[in-house]
Amino acid sequence: MNKNLLKLTAVIALSSSMFGCAAAVVGGVAAGATTGVAVAEDPRSSSGVFDDQGLRSKVSDAVTATVPGNIEVTSYNARILLSGQVSNAEGKSKAEAMAKQVPGVKSVYNYLEVGKNQSATQSSKDAYITSAVKSKLLFTKNVDSNDVKVVTTNGVVYLLGMVDEYQANKMTEAARQVSDVKRVVPLFQ
Repeated sequence: MNKNLLKLTAVIALSSSMFGCAAAVVGGVAAGATTGVAVAEDPRSSSGVFDDQGLRSKVSDAVTATVPGNIEVTSYNARILLSGQVSNAEGKSKAEAMAKQVPGVKSVYNYLEVGKNQSATQSSKDAYITSAVKSKLLFTKNVDSNDVKVVTTNGVVYLLGMVDEYQANKMTEAARQVSDVKRVVPLFQ
């Protein structure tokens, strides 16, 4: 299957999930089946992808059970990104400490903001920004969008992945070009 068809399938799958549509079928490949394709092209091993999913769940359970707030946990190659909002500096520090205690965590990027939880409107805008950045990366020459995880919180885009310096610069610049992006934080390895 060529890369353009994979990119088109990924865009349709992303659009379908954003707008609640049923899974689209393109060229006989269900858009929902792109997860296997994404794992196959991800620079992490397939076990690494699944390990990250489990690690994200464990960290999320540990953090949200003890720290109130709107906390999003992302795991990429055993590195944890904490984003969202907590009510005070103590909660921010506690969330990081809890994340570091989970076996398998290599490091923690603590980008939690102290303040009120963001509105539903801002959450929707963040979902749109994430989608727009992913779409922009799909069509950026000389980069592989499967090599990056995009997370947006309160207009700030976080990019996680295992890429070389050239790709990191191209991906960061592409993300900066998307409207409503306040800042881009590259967290590449």
